[in-house]
Amino acid sequence: MELQLLSQELSEELARIESITKDIVKKSDLSIVLCRNLLIKFKRHISKIKYHSPEEEIHFFKYVKQVPLSNLVYFFELKSLEIHCPKGSDSSKKKYINRKLKKLNEFFSRNLDFIQYIDQEKTYLDTHYFTKEFFDEFNITHARYYFRDPEFSTSHDLLLAKLYANRRLISYLDYRLKNIGRLNGHKTIPSNQLNWTASKTDMTELAYALKSSRAINNGKVSISEIIKTLELAFHFKSGDPYQNYSEIRIRKKSRTKFLDDLTVGLLSNLDKGDQ
Repeated sequence: MELQLLSQELSEELARIESITKDIVKKSDLSIVLCRNLLIKFKRHISKIKYHSPEEEIHFFKYVKQVPLSNLVYFFELKSLEIHCPKGSDSSKKKYINRKLKKLNEFFSRNLDFIQYIDQEKTYLDTHYFTKEFFDEFNITHARYYFRDPEFSTSHDLLLAKLYANRRLISYLDYRLKNIGRLNGHKTIPSNQLNWTASKTDMTELAYALKSSRAINNGKVSISEIIKTLELAFHFKSGDPYQNYSEIRIRKKSRTKFLDDLTVGLLSNLDKGDQ
């Protein structure tokens, strides 16, 4: 089975766990196991093949591997955040969360050049960043990274995963901060409130479609602005749109699955009205 399809299936399974598992630590544990298992499969596969071109290798490390790797980083950190969060007063929880937010923002400040490179979808350094040939360019900044398998890593694949994960963590911590003191950190949802019940990649797919079609502000609007508006309207956190978009790009079947489903559903209703 192709690696892209395995990554797509992982995204779907993680979305299923998200929808049925409310406990953060349990959800993290289940997700970590899935991500680890897929990375093991990837590593075994990579050890047996030789890439036909740098572009093929870049695609794997920049997109395909990012699905299990970035989710692994995210759920490890999410679990750590929750199990170490103070159980006492609201003020102690706020201090803890604000410390974590400060630390995450320091990460973005340190890696600003690389983040801009990714966000602006530049590619001129991809050979250095996302092929194994330049693995030795990786600068060790943390003890846990003293050993990384040079046959299954590039100089920046883990940094990209941390970027995606840390954006999701900031979004999660912002949400937790706003809801301290409420039961389990969740709001009581009014019965008449509109809530997004599709997946995070579905929301990202819709946002990119709205921008590409120039349906909002004649196209003169950023993806992040559209996403924020959708999240506010439907009370949903979709995570990092750039990571979600990378997951959409590697789909083996239809890249526009959500839009296809919308079309099928609308046509079905129209056909019923004609009967």
